[in-house]
Amino acid sequence: MTKKPTLVFLSTYPPRKCGIATFTQDLVHSIEKLTGPTVECKIAALNLSESDAYEYPKEVYWQLIQTQKEDFSEFAETINNDDSVSAVVIQHEYGIYGGEFGDNLLAFTSKCKKPISITFHTVIPDPPYKMQNVTSELIDHATRIVVLTETSRQIIESIYQNAIGKVVIIPHGIHPVSFSAPGHFKNKLMYTNKTLLTTFGLLSRSKGIEYVIKAMPKVVKQFPDVVYLILGETHPVVRLQEGESYRNELYELVDKLHLKKHVKFYDKYFSVDDLLTFLKATDIYISTSLAPNQAVSGTFSYALGTGRAVVSTDFAQAKEYLHKDLGEIVPMKNPQAYADAIIKLLSQKKKLYTIHRRAYNATRNMVWSNVALEYLKNLDVSIIPEINLKHLIDMTDDFGMFQFAKGKEADSEFGYTLDDNARAAVACSLLIKKGQKRIVTKELAKYIKFIEHCIEGDKLLNYIDYPEHMATEQNNLEDLQDTYARTLWALSEVITNEKIPANIRRDANKIWKKISLKAIDVTHLRSRAFTIKALCNIVNGNKNHPFTEIIKKHAEHMVNAFYDKTSEHWHWFEHELTYSNAIIPESLLLAGCLLDNREFLEVGEKALGFLIKHTFINDLYFPIGQNGWFKKRKARAHFDQQPEDPASMVLALTTAWRCLKDPKYSHLAFQCFSWFLGNNMLGYSMYDYTDGSSFDAITPSGVNHNQGAESLLSYLLARLKIEEIV
Repeated sequence: MTKKPTLVFLSTYPPRKCGIATFTQDLVHSIEKLTGPTVECKIAALNLSESDAYEYPKEVYWQLIQTQKEDFSEFAETINNDDSVSAVVIQHEYGIYGGEFGDNLLAFTSKCKKPISITFHTVIPDPPYKMQNVTSELIDHATRIVVLTETSRQIIESIYQNAIGKVVIIPHGIHPVSFSAPGHFKNKLMYTNKTLLTTFGLLSRSKGIEYVIKAMPKVVKQFPDVVYLILGETHPVVRLQEGESYRNELYELVDKLHLKKHVKFYDKYFSVDDLLTFLKATDIYISTSLAPNQAVSGTFSYALGTGRAVVSTDFAQAKEYLHKDLGEIVPMKNPQAYADAIIKLLSQKKKLYTIHRRAYNATRNMVWSNVALEYLKNLDVSIIPEINLKHLIDMTDDFGMFQFAKGKEADSEFGYTLDDNARAAVACSLLIKKGQKRIVTKELAKYIKFIEHCIEGDKLLNYIDYPEHMATEQNNLEDLQDTYARTLWALSEVITNEKIPANIRRDANKIWKKISLKAIDVTHLRSRAFTIKALCNIVNGNKNHPFTEIIKKHAEHMVNAFYDKTSEHWHWFEHELTYSNAIIPESLLLAGCLLDNREFLEVGEKALGFLIKHTFINDLYFPIGQNGWFKKRKARAHFDQQPEDPASMVLALTTAWRCLKDPKYSHLAFQCFSWFLGNNMLGYSMYDYTDGSSFDAITPSGVNHNQGAESLLSYLLARLKIEEIV
């Protein structure tokens, strides 16, 4: 890997009260959470004047006066002379850089020799001549242009031909919250049994809140329990210019319309936690912008991201998002339209809840972790997220790991599987090797006891119910050879890991002795492959070990299957590619390395190359879809893509890199791993850094938002293995 990159962010920054400041802080903190110590973020904060005296956090290294052009010029020299800086990320609004239409910024961009990414938060479709010239120059100096909506991309590329080829769309970020109905949070805020409408943001005349207040009498007439909450203090710049005159006018309007019981003001600057609490209590969010060309609204994004229906004026972002049936669009300055839209939504309570759920699901790609990943990808920064074990612990009770989840919540209805608990044991063993002994030893002990629980006579069980912990009928309906072999792999990882406490290794070894005698009897290809991985661990380079003969037997069977099924354009062991394909060539590479067998290595490499050819397309990894697989001489299926497949490929490519000493495999392994981080056909991050979980699948209709055990462990195994390449 390259040296640790430093990213410099030029923007306003908290505690300065400004939407761009909050945006930048959220982005920076999300990048830091994702990358840990592997990327450093430094802030150059913009101050309005020399009299500003903010107590900035430690990440702010520089302060620039936005009205002083020389500050920008000098800062460019500072950055040019700093070899650690990899790129500069500019958050752009015309009003925060000083000069005419913010042209002071040109003093920096014209001299800066580092790659520059500029995020345009405002994109004007018919800009004044001077504004157009300033914007065009900024685009000339930029390596990458980020806009927040498709509408903005279309506008900027139609006006500025020099932007074509530079523009990417990265949505406004939202905070990760679990989906919830409003009731609990209404109780928390003392609005029990009330219907809540909410608007928030720094108050100014451009908000148009008076038009919602004028709509309220008609709404209250039909829904007497309605309360409209107006959250936020007056914008600091507005307060300097006109004091609280706008807020006072709103107070007078509320009095005039006899709405004191139905309109409540909260004159304060809200923390994120407080704001999210109010949004979670909200039934309908009202977005009131009077700026038709406003590219994006953070408040609008937050509301949708909390899973709330929105009634919005027809500004650009609203028109782009609300056509997905997530709320209602109204013309600006139209109280009657507000009233009609609010009444329409409140009159259909069941549909309103459906809209809440739809809004939540539709915005998961906007969670700050996904947004941060997109910025990093476009800055060409390769990352490996820090390990987060919260979801692993949440999915595990005192008995073992649950199989499925509803959303993030473990779903006990379907009980447990040995497959998942074996995978979990492998993950814990790898974690302990990497210094996580204190955290996961307790969980590993559970998984080993679960394996022991699944021994029934001379066979293993896979499916165990809850809460009785009894075998289910499904055990009699399936061939469990893969489960058996995967369990051997798990036990071998634990037995051979000297960092694991001795008592747990002894327990694993006892189970191994009970079940390993049948290692020679497996017949399925993937079962043979997992068995080879397990026995290679136990043999540990000792070519005289009796298990080497079993390894050779299974590997020879695979080679024979390869020669039997292969043809001019099909180099594989079967007449179709199905699940966890990469485990088969990986096992041959392991056997070839252990036994110095050239044929095993050649067949393993050829089969892996065939698999790579059909799963890496235009720098993206495309897992073989489970809905139809990929049969010889047929079209391959692209859905459903499940995390087990890229995880299997990452493990195989890591083994190939180690065995074959070819750096192309490490490159492909990182590329495959990035499938989890959004480098997939949907451009959607499957990984959730807040708890270490992964979504279950990419489907024809989008992402399956459940986060079960297999997807969690697939990500974790891939993450732990990719670290070996660093």
